[in-house]
Amino acid sequence: MSEKQVVKWLGMICLAAGITRMGMTPSSLIWGSESVQELTCGFIACILMSVGTIATYLVQSRETGVTGFITTLAIIIGNIVTTCMLWGSFVSANPAVIPEGVLFNISRTLSMIGLTGGTLVFTVLTFRAGVFPRWVPVLLVLMMISMVPAGGG
Repeated sequence: MSEKQVVKWLGMICLAAGITRMGMTPSSLIWGSESVQELTCGFIACILMSVGTIATYLVQSRETGVTGFITTLAIIIGNIVTTCMLWGSFVSANPAVIPEGVLFNISRTLSMIGLTGGTLVFTVLTFRAGVFPRWVPVLLVLMMISMVPAGGG
């Protein structure tokens, strides 16, 4: 199997992850926030993103270099930690209950640093690399903006 075929398959995994992630909103609206159905979509999407994210680096590895690899690795680790936290929600009796404790706080911090920090740096690298169309980094920025909770005070 050539490198081009591997990248194509990993890209398909990324698309499947995005489609699965989109299933979280309807699941939340139908069965309620933090429902088993919503968390299942998130769990499957995190697994797929943990595997497929490397495709975004492989396509532009020459242009982004070691920094691109490190940020991609941070994003992957953030997704793996999020997957573990979601699995912990399934193991508990009530997935709507947010766990407490030092381990959970460290996991949550590691996940947020990996996902947010990695995505932010990777967005800048992707824009500067010029491999993807300009709307790809714009979508990455919009994704990060959409993660900020809405609220007025």
